[in-house]
Amino acid sequence: MKKVLLVLIFLSITNISFATTPLISLGQYIKGLELVKIPSYNSGPFPNEFMSLKDGSYKNSPVKIDAVIKYPEKGDGPYPIVVFNHASGGPILFSNKWFKFNRQQARYFLKKGIAVMFVDNFSSRNAMNVGADQSQVSTFSFYIDAFMTLDFLSNDPKIDIKRVGITGWSRGGMNSLAISEKRIRDILIDENLYYAASLPRSVECRQSGFFRNPLPIKETKIWMINGANDDASHAHVCEEYGEKMKVNGADIKITTKAGWGHGFEANYEAEYEADQEKWHNCPDYYTEDNGMANKDASIDKTCITYGYTIGGSNESWKKFSPQFKKFFVKNLLN
Repeated sequence: MKKVLLVLIFLSITNISFATTPLISLGQYIKGLELVKIPSYNSGPFPNEFMSLKDGSYKNSPVKIDAVIKYPEKGDGPYPIVVFNHASGGPILFSNKWFKFNRQQARYFLKKGIAVMFVDNFSSRNAMNVGADQSQVSTFSFYIDAFMTLDFLSNDPKIDIKRVGITGWSRGGMNSLAISEKRIRDILIDENLYYAASLPRSVECRQSGFFRNPLPIKETKIWMINGANDDASHAHVCEEYGEKMKVNGADIKITTKAGWGHGFEANYEAEYEADQEKWHNCPDYYTEDNGMANKDASIDKTCITYGYTIGGSNESWKKFSPQFKKFFVKNLLN
């Protein structure tokens, strides 16, 4: 992955007295961001992470995650909003020169009357360092954060809670698909809350802890998009999982783009990264109907290999941008 430089920009962000997050560097690109704390929780350990939700033990590990929010300058609200979730590289990627896509889309949404939020799943859990090992934050902790973000927004009078969207790539894409799972939602927050629109990208569907037999929230409009050349997260697995979701009632469109790879919205030509962990030889990780992980789920490090490709291809980020904007405008404004 392109070298990440952390530049702390405090100007143009309010409530910075408790700022410990790389999200503050977004202030150089999007003026007037407000830094907020979202009450959330840590899940139990791998592999039976969902069981900590089912038995309530997750409540013994509260945490407050960082996020920045900005409302449109025109109108009085309540506004629709798009929530951006980060990949395994962490929230610093939102400000990185090689990953302009999310902040470019955010500026467009603000002009269209849609609020934006960027969430940091790492910093409050002591995983702030650049290139942090994603194992420092459990998979279901990310999923909890996504639902607790929705709950947080439900208490904001400036937000139209029926018009909330979410998106992210790689691990952020996993988040953006997990928010469709009814069994997680119904434990954590009000059963009447849901994301109106979700656009997961470059999703890992085989080792995500997703329910093997999904029970989707039918109100959520989902467009899952992966690259056929993705050698980090295989698209065909997500195609199969998406079809299973559809059979079970999900309102989902599944797209695999020829020639696109992992992180296809990055604004640089795809590069092979030899130090990136690859888990293709490791066992599947799913959650069964009883809440337990599949019996062969394992964190045996001997199955890990290294090296995959990250980045755009033939300026795929430019081709994707109009489609991305259209999806959220259609589902949050129209």
